[in-house]
Amino acid sequence: MIKTELNYGDVYLVPKKTIVDSRKDCDTSVAFGPRRFAMPVYPSNMKSVVNEETCELFARQGWFYTMHRFNVDVVAFVRRMQSQGLVASISMGVNEDSYQQVADLKAAGLTPEYITLDIANAWCVKAERMIAHLKEAFPQSFLIGGNVATAEAARELEAWGCDAIKAGIAGGRVCITKNKTGFHRPMISTVSDCAAAVKIPVIADGGIVEHGDIAKALVCGATMVMAGSMFAGFDESAGDLVEIGGKLYKEYFGSASQFNKGAYVNVEGKKILVEYKGAIGKLLAELTEDLQSSVSYAGGRDLSALRGVEMITVPR
Repeated sequence: MIKTELNYGDVYLVPKKTIVDSRKDCDTSVAFGPRRFAMPVYPSNMKSVVNEETCELFARQGWFYTMHRFNVDVVAFVRRMQSQGLVASISMGVNEDSYQQVADLKAAGLTPEYITLDIANAWCVKAERMIAHLKEAFPQSFLIGGNVATAEAARELEAWGCDAIKAGIAGGRVCITKNKTGFHRPMISTVSDCAAAVKIPVIADGGIVEHGDIAKALVCGATMVMAGSMFAGFDESAGDLVEIGGKLYKEYFGSASQFNKGAYVNVEGKKILVEYKGAIGKLLAELTEDLQSSVSYAGGRDLSALRGVEMITVPR
């Protein structure tokens, strides 16, 4: 039997009685690991979205972030962030260069507060080995494992020792895994299944198109939401600025694209041009305001109100 599954655009949320005098009274902050952050959404750890300056900006604003794992001097990055009293959040892979990075951090006496194991399908033996290695090397670090797309995979990563998991495979705007391999799950179904299967926090990764999709992910049980294209194209975003026909754009490409890999091999990502959007501050303010409105429509004062919201499908 073939199941029918749902994406963000397939559902809406049913309003409840608003109890606050103003939506500005609603609290959008979230506890995640050892810290609390201003919002439950953050930019994807992609080379075309974040760089060191992007990460520092988000940390100073009290937002969570994760530095990407591509050609990064993790020792210098962690030292720089922690020397300024800012949270250090890095990404790791599963190959030898990542094991070397672990050794380098240990030798330097540095412990990142957050580590994200970042691979296409974390439900694999190489991820299991790396998770064990990271937990042994940095028992005090908050370890995020990803990505996965099923309840069974989420439970295994939890059992392997992850403190949080990243849910979502092939949902991103510049990801072509579903085209190249045939594998993908819509995000409403993915996040709901994974969040119901584990006791640790779930990060909904990919597929965010509208600001309201963030609230939908939280209703499904996500604690945090990761978005790529939403945070691309700004002054503070990574990616090269290009001019075409008198208009400005910024490059945005997938981690599995040839533009990130440097060669056309096992390509499952593409590059697009995102219209240049100016300073990112206006986006951060708008995202906060929109999520405050979501909380007010949910009939609460903070993000916990979204847990009890009814979700409906709308025939197209």
